[in-house]
Amino acid sequence: MKEFKILNYDGISLFSNCLVYQNEKGVQVHLLPVIHIGEAKYYAELLNYIQDRICVFEKINLSSSTIEQQIFATNLDEYLEIASPGIEEFWSQYNKLLKKFYKKFLTRDEKSLCKMVKKEFKNFDDKIRKIYDDCIKSGFGIQNLYPVQLYLCEIMNLDHQLHAIDYEGDITHRPNWIHTDLDFGSITENVDLNELIEGMLKEPSPEILEMLLKQIRLLLTNILGMVEFKMTSEISKRRELLASGLIHFLTQQIEEVTKNTPEYILEGRNSMVEEQILNLIEDHEEIVVFYGVAHMGAIKRFLVEQGFSLKTEQRFKAFNIEENHNELF
Repeated sequence: MKEFKILNYDGISLFSNCLVYQNEKGVQVHLLPVIHIGEAKYYAELLNYIQDRICVFEKINLSSSTIEQQIFATNLDEYLEIASPGIEEFWSQYNKLLKKFYKKFLTRDEKSLCKMVKKEFKNFDDKIRKIYDDCIKSGFGIQNLYPVQLYLCEIMNLDHQLHAIDYEGDITHRPNWIHTDLDFGSITENVDLNELIEGMLKEPSPEILEMLLKQIRLLLTNILGMVEFKMTSEISKRRELLASGLIHFLTQQIEEVTKNTPEYILEGRNSMVEEQILNLIEDHEEIVVFYGVAHMGAIKRFLVEQGFSLKTEQRFKAFNIEENHNELF
């Protein structure tokens, strides 16, 4: 029996696979996993596949319009320039509390990662230093994963999903696209943010502390990964490292990564998608779930539990290991 996979890597290209599930009533759910870093052509092909199908999609709304403005940056330099004032303002207000938090609450694991990061300082370029500095000054907020991804796009000459797809000018005007993701702006709409942040930094509950420490470990690990990619000189080797790393992540490390990732990033958002699927299959015969590859394993299991079985697949090339300059002309 053929094995169906979310990703395939043949040594030449990395592919993501759309897996189509169907239940006894003939309702189909297309699991269309997206890799956040790829070629522009890849994202165009994914959009073409969705067409007029009902599409459940992810796009975390972090908070204010300031964050929305950052999304419009066309490259990493612009993003860092736009984000910098907000980060400096946050740091100036909470720097004493952040320093005390790091000193009081970081466990051996986080301190070990911090030592590794400091040891690698000689291998940092200015942009990695800036991203690392912004992580410290913003309390290792999850929004710092975005510039990490932009950095990888830059050094591999690839595109980012949020740049290649016009979410603001196009997707928001498509009635068949249903946003199903976290909206921190709505969650904290009636909350005193200053009081909330001070409470989290001074005396966090065990649950909040666990979440914050996982977030710090996640960001520090990603920063170390940036250094590893940067030290790999050839773009093709960097792409090869990314492709093999993603395959290893999905096949060997997913349980470990899930255990060390804040619950809201994976499990919480998976639950939102699963609830949305149950709602939509009552009235629609076809649904597309357009989410990141890390979410698809759990959603696959959920569909099987709901009586769906796998029917077919279609693969999409995310990127070639070797740059194809001919495609530019």
